[in-house]
Amino acid sequence: MQFTYTYTRLNVANFEVCKAFYRDVLGLTVRFEDGTDDYVEFDSGSTKISLINREKLPEFVGRDEPLNYAPNDASVALTFMVSNLDEAVAHLTSKGVAMANQPSNFPDRGFVSVCFHDPDGNLIELEQTTDVVIGG
Repeated sequence: MQFTYTYTRLNVANFEVCKAFYRDVLGLTVRFEDGTDDYVEFDSGSTKISLINREKLPEFVGRDEPLNYAPNDASVALTFMVSNLDEAVAHLTSKGVAMANQPSNFPDRGFVSVCFHDPDGNLIELEQTTDVVIGG
C-alpha cells in the first residue's frame, strides 16, 4: 500500500481572518472554496493547504466528544521555501506580521529559517537554502 501526502488542513477558529491571511498576505491562490462548510483549499506548490472552520469540524469527522486546541500550538509547522529570506521577512512585516524569532542559520543542514504565526496561532516557518558546511 502506498500513501501519498496531498494536503494539510488547518482547523481554524478565525476562518475568514485566516482565509484572508493565506490569500492576501502569503499570496496563495484559492483552488476551491465551499462557503456552506467554511472550507477553502489553497494551491501552495506540490501540496495543498486547506482551512476549515473549527466549529464545523465535529460534523465533518463525526465526533461526539469535544476537540481540544491549544493557542500557539507548535505541534505542527507549515514550512515554505523562499528564494530570499530577507525579502520575504520584509514583505511579511510590511503587512503587519511579527516574526517569532530572529533568522537562524543551520549550516550543517543547508538552510536559514525564521518563524511566525498565522492569525489562528499556527506556526509557519520560512526557509532559504544555503551551502551545507560539514565540520566546524
